[in-house]
This record gives sequence, structure tokens and C-alpha cells, in this order.
Amino acid sequence: MALDTTDKQQLKTFLVSEYGQQVRGWAVNDKTFDLTYKLLSESRKCSDLMDLVPRPMPYGQAPIKWLSKEVRKAILRKVNNSPKHYSACVKTSALKMKTQFIMIANGL
Repeated sequence: MALDTTDKQQLKTFLVSEYGQQVRGWAVNDKTFDLTYKLLSESRKCSDLMDLVPRPMPYGQAPIKWLSKEVRKAILRKVNNSPKHYSACVKTSALKMKTQFIMIANGL
């Protein structure tokens, strides 16, 4: 199924937010869409793991009480199953795939 004009514009808007204005000159096609899907899948894996990372312990907090509270929060983040992606995960995935996007945009 080919991308229509609206889909291409939305995809390009997302890619501009990740790679900057250079994307305006890129050709957006089905391969670009597939690679963007892969980028978001990689970001989702990273974000799922980030949900499990305990947040910083406040000064003066009892470590055992803090850790049990953080475990509960981590479980609630996983149970919530929100489709949110951590910015650091999206940026890292985008950086790893930049060359692939440029190659696709140049028809390689």
C-alpha cells in the first residue's frame, strides 16, 4: 500500500523533529516508512527497559523504604502499558539509523 500525501507529510514532520531540516529534501516512500517503524520498535524496547530503572533516591530517604516504593512505581509503569517513548530512546534509535535513512532518501 503506497503512502498518500498526508501520510508522507506526517512522516516527514516526525523525521524533521529527529533529524532536522535536512529531511525536507529527502524522498519519503514506503522504505522510509518501514525504517521509521523499525526505529519506533527499537525505541519501544528501550523505553520498556527504562520503565524498570529506579529513579534517583532523595537525600535522607530510608533506602529500603525508597527501594520498595520504586519497585511499586516500576510495576505500575509496566502495568499502565502506555505507548509513550522516552526521548532518550527515540533519539538514540534515530542516531543509530541515520545513515540508513540517508541511504534510502538517496535511492540506495
